[in-house]
Amino acid sequence: MIAFLVTHLMGAGHLVRTLALARAVAARGGRARVISGGRPLAQVDAAGVELVQLPWVASDGLDYRRLLGPDGREADAGRLAARRAAILGALEGAEALVTELWPFGRRILGDEFRAAVAAMGDRPVWASIRDVLEPPSKPARVAETLAALEGFRGVLVHGDPAVAPLAASWSAEEAVRGLVYTGYVSDPAPAAAGPAEVMVAVGGGVIGRRLLGVAAEAAGVSRLPWRLRVGGADAAAVSAALAGRGPAAVEPAAGDYRARLGAAAVSVSLCGYNTAVEVALSGTPALLVPMEEAGEREQLIRAGAFARLEGLETARIGDLTPERLAARVEALAAGPRRAPALAAEGAVQAAEILLAG
Repeated sequence: MIAFLVTHLMGAGHLVRTLALARAVAARGGRARVISGGRPLAQVDAAGVELVQLPWVASDGLDYRRLLGPDGREADAGRLAARRAAILGALEGAEALVTELWPFGRRILGDEFRAAVAAMGDRPVWASIRDVLEPPSKPARVAETLAALEGFRGVLVHGDPAVAPLAASWSAEEAVRGLVYTGYVSDPAPAAAGPAEVMVAVGGGVIGRRLLGVAAEAAGVSRLPWRLRVGGADAAAVSAALAGRGPAAVEPAAGDYRARLGAAAVSVSLCGYNTAVEVALSGTPALLVPMEEAGEREQLIRAGAFARLEGLETARIGDLTPERLAARVEALAAGPRRAPALAAEGAVQAAEILLAG
């Protein structure tokens, strides 16, 4: 059994990517168990995967220094201890462990990740990371990460160095032993379904609210129908508020996003890993607007890399007014659809590596 340990603290991307890896393991005759420590998400498909839900925690918005429980209060020592105990129980029988993001991130959860790695003994442990990381804020972070990787079998980078080398965001790439680029990870796209509308999506978390606000008003000066998808635990309330700002259909994030994306006239989205990959694969004319809140740089770096792919355009949120966004969307809608701009065999490649031991 291959165990995957993941905690999504705000959006859904980390869990979605991990589930895709686990499904690829199961499809090749292996047994996969995903140990999830983030908030349960109704729109995420866990079919075909053994999912163990821990007592969940979430970040305080973009403040990853505080962990909140379901009551909105800071998670106490008892909750964190219960998580560690549940993790160790779920690792029984595991032949290998995959730690999602850690030790490149999730430092606030370092105790439970270290406990999980220690429990594996001599059994192989792999780190799983996306193509672009948030660049380390301090040089010491790099040294801490390299020290924590001692004893790991290797690091699976779910990207393509020809598109976005890890060194673009993490300068010590050459110091990482056992680093393997798997290619990009995404489940196969479902059949396109839905109207030819402008699909605006910001993922499963609370980021992207500024883009949604601009899009809600842009819909009022556009000839096209618009649909806005809102993430976060308060998505229903935010959707209701945004619906009053223009004619767009506004609703919480839902599991039919990729089917609607394939049929959409234009996609407008943030530039998180999963969304950017799904947009690149869809062939739908697309405008990527990277998240810049709290000084984060990950999505800006990815947007710069993906802008070199055929048919993908980017914009900075600070440059967009409703009128400018509507004009960009109208121009994209008037152009041709494109071929998929990216290969995404990363889940297959990762599964084969993990099952090979």
